[in-house]
Amino acid sequence: MGTQMHLASLIYSTGLHQASWRLTDSPIERIGDIEYQIEIAQMAERGCLDAIFLADGQYVSGESTGHLSYFLEPLTTLTAISQHTQYIGLIGTVSTTFYDPYNVARLLGSLDHISHGRAGMNIVTSQMDVEGQNHSMAQLPPLQERYERAEEFVTVLKKLWTSFNPRALIHNRDTGQGIDAQFLEEINHNGKYFQINGPLNMPASPQVYPLLCQAGTSIPGRELAAKQVDVIFSIAWNQSDAKAFSKDLTERTQKYRDPKDKPLILPGLTVYVSDTVEEAQEKVNELDQFVDNEDKLLQIERSIGQDISQWQMDEPIPSLPPYEDLTVKVGSKARYEAIRHVIETEHLTLRELLQRVNTWMGHKTIVGDPVMVADTMQQWFEAGACDGFILMPPTYPDMFENFIDKVIPILQERGLFRTEYKEKTLRARFKREVN
Repeated sequence: MGTQMHLASLIYSTGLHQASWRLTDSPIERIGDIEYQIEIAQMAERGCLDAIFLADGQYVSGESTGHLSYFLEPLTTLTAISQHTQYIGLIGTVSTTFYDPYNVARLLGSLDHISHGRAGMNIVTSQMDVEGQNHSMAQLPPLQERYERAEEFVTVLKKLWTSFNPRALIHNRDTGQGIDAQFLEEINHNGKYFQINGPLNMPASPQVYPLLCQAGTSIPGRELAAKQVDVIFSIAWNQSDAKAFSKDLTERTQKYRDPKDKPLILPGLTVYVSDTVEEAQEKVNELDQFVDNEDKLLQIERSIGQDISQWQMDEPIPSLPPYEDLTVKVGSKARYEAIRHVIETEHLTLRELLQRVNTWMGHKTIVGDPVMVADTMQQWFEAGACDGFILMPPTYPDMFENFIDKVIPILQERGLFRTEYKEKTLRARFKREVN
């Protein structure tokens, strides 16, 4: 682990709590307003965060977060934000199941040029059949196949991003030669999923290519991360889960590349922070009043694939079988295993589990004053459980602004986080060499 943690923030609707939009002062009417997105990005930059991160979905989700979880397309949004910020990294989600590598190489390459080396790509393979049905698929391909395609997709991207050396642009007005062809290279990729000649019709970007990130902790996802990516956005409810994941990723990385190139691990973190613990808890209570327990019970049932109607609110939850022993399909193995492990290790009651599912299932939540929050983050970081965090604020802008104004200064005072931006590119900030 490094001496200073990395922090990025997920910008999502009005916040990660499913009822955040229902507060009277929520900015729900502005989620399609680029000025709102810019304001959040500028707030993140004021706190010297490494990057902002935009998730994405290819369908109308109907989720409880205002029923429209994704509005503006991420790469378009980040390009606009780049013109109103100077330093913040710009990480956008791209589905390798739906996109074409050549187009993605141009889109992200353009964002990297426009932002002077601040672009990042969050690689996903998508999860919902309803998304596939918007892309001429009756259902998504199996998980293993999606990740096989993703690996080839990223391999092609790297080839394309390095196929046009900037030295090729000579612009010799006297001879009339604009491009020196010796610095262009056809990639001639002929794979299972893609056949692409190349080169890309754009010179390599300031970073050579954008920072490569991945969200997800399935086994195929871990294999892809170990082989190809710079940063992984993980799921961990507690330190032991986080350490186990880190150990597993280290072992996988050693099979494919130098262990020092192991992807940096940033688990999701939801923070309710105010000047006092009581005020932070009041925010939790204010939001939770809008959430129907029946909805949360259904969410848990979908996550673990079984009926929980006979579970008692204040009795310990029965043990769950390992994922490999399941006879029913669940949406996310990582989420299932996170729930199973926390039940086993913390002996939760159903009531206690319900309190943990108001934001995205499986991620760590802290409710406290600024020192408590900083202490917990420091403990995780110094214990080697992670390289930093993906902040998942329960509400925007207030809980995010509280974190920026109240927690960041404490981390800075302790030498755990930067006080200014020094590196020119996002890749340099994460100290990730091109390989």
